[in-house]
Amino acid sequence: MAKLVTMFMILIALQAVMVLYAEPVYASTTTLWDFVSNIDNWNSLSFILGFIGLAVGVGIAGIAVGAIFGVKTDLVIFAVAIPGLLSMGVIFVNFANMVRDELIAIISPSFPACTLLSCPAVNLILAATIGPIAFYYVWTVIEWWRGKDM
Repeated sequence: MAKLVTMFMILIALQAVMVLYAEPVYASTTTLWDFVSNIDNWNSLSFILGFIGLAVGVGIAGIAVGAIFGVKTDLVIFAVAIPGLLSMGVIFVNFANMVRDELIAIISPSFPACTLLSCPAVNLILAATIGPIAFYYVWTVIEWWRGKDM
């Protein structure tokens, strides 16, 4: 769980940077940011309500699968949470779009191959910096699902 929590802290930090420094189009809020920034509305937050619904659904599915097949249901139970956890990674996409637009504005006069829509040099920079962190996030969620995140 420690790696997943660390990745959540990275997501929160990136979202905070986008809220403070980016245009509103990049800083669209996520359920994780909504949870962090509106902690006083605990009972009505979509993050908490989603996890409560998830817990109920997972509990019912786990009991049903365990009762019917008599198997260990950890993977089945946690499988319901995976799409929600992976969807929080959209912050990496928003951050990459923000950085891409800023870099294209800086680099485009020097590189004739750069246009407003595409720039190979910027794509390489993003692939080398943000890509591995996003990949590590996905890997961390999968490790958590498999019970390997200690």
